This record gives sequence, structure tokens and C-alpha cells, in this order.
Amino acid sequence: MSIDNETVRTLVKRPTVVVNPDATLRQVAEVLAEDYIGAAVVRGPRPMGAPGSHAEGVISERDIVRALAEGADPDVELAENVMTLELATAGPGDTIGTVARCMLDNEIRHVPITEDGVVVGVVSERDALRAYVQERQAI
Repeated sequence: MSIDNETVRTLVKRPTVVVNPDATLRQVAEVLAEDYIGAAVVRGPRPMGAPGSHAEGVISERDIVRALAEGADPDVELAENVMTLELATAGPGDTIGTVARCMLDNEIRHVPITEDGVVVGVVSERDALRAYVQERQAI
């Protein structure tokens, strides 16, 4: 199957990593390091997975680095103050190519995958690149 037709559903293989909006930047950085990921979903007002629950935002390594460069104290500054609010999202039926193009067009490295308004996973540029490399090696 061509990568241009394969859906991102195939790339969502692990649970979404979620942090609370009141987590400090140090706590978020510890979660990212522990899970070996570059971004986490910031929990919305209802528990993730509950009917109608949603992401409040996404916080990435870039967000943390930018905040620190601007003088933020990692033990005081909160995720909700530095997270990205305007999310580029995709659905599980979108193709890997479409999501890769979304990342390039928006200059982002992670795209939350949502279904019925609920985040069901996050696809990283590493996930998309891995899929492209595997397809090329199969030729």
C-alpha cells in the first residue's frame, strides 16, 4: 500500500501522554523525557476520554525552550501559560501524507489525532518519517 493512501490510524500505537494545565515546565519536561516524546496534550476541563472531553492545548519541547529563553522559571511557570492553543489536528482516517504536509505547512512536529472531538493519539514527524522510510525500503 502506498504511504499516500495509508491512514494515520496505523501510526497511533500508544496512549496519548497528557499533562495537567497547572503542571510546571519542569514537571512537563520530566514527563517528556521519561516517555521519550517531544510533546504532550494539555488536559481540558473534563477527564481525557470522557464524553465531550478535549485537549486544552499541546506543550512541546519547543514551547519549553522558548519559555526558558525568555526567562521563565521552570519550577514556577505553568504549562497553561506556554502551551500552543491553536491546534492543527487530523482525523484517524487522514492519510500520512496529508498529516506530513500539515506539519510542514504549520512548521510543527506533532499533530493530535482527534475523533469526535476527543484526542485519540498524537502523530510526530518521527512517526511520519519512519513510515516513509519503511515504504522506501520495501521497494
